[in-house]
Amino acid sequence: MNTYQFFNEHFGQYLTAQTNQSPMDAWRALSSNHPLRGGGQSRLVSGWAIVRPSGSTMQTKPKLAVSGIEIDDRGRTRFQAFADELAAWDGTARIFLLFDKASIPIANLFMTLDLRAVRICTPSGVETFDYTQKASLRAGPVQRNLEKLRAKNGA
Repeated sequence: MNTYQFFNEHFGQYLTAQTNQSPMDAWRALSSNHPLRGGGQSRLVSGWAIVRPSGSTMQTKPKLAVSGIEIDDRGRTRFQAFADELAAWDGTARIFLLFDKASIPIANLFMTLDLRAVRICTPSGVETFDYTQKASLRAGPVQRNLEKLRAKNGA
């Protein structure tokens, strides 16, 4: 299964109709407007998602009205959610998404298959790092924030 198929099977299908054209289906899920709780529509902005085979989770502002994806209402930051997910790693594939004003291009959509090559997908690019190692001075912003959480939690 390729990244687009994985994304659509575990996340995209809940946001947009599937046409069996995996890249286009993923693009529509990431860039289209979706229904909001309380009415209206919005794109995926200001939030995060973790796509996993056992069920995906997301947090967005404004809150989307979608079924099939767990909406995280615990108030965790994107870094806290990612740190929790990585700490409980079970070895299965994940896609980590950071939403912002701009949509995530499908060229920035990657699966994480190993803690030694964690991939965080954002509108501006992909941050890749080895979560089993301490962050270096040249680490990206996500890795630095995850390292701070790990130190704070004593892990």
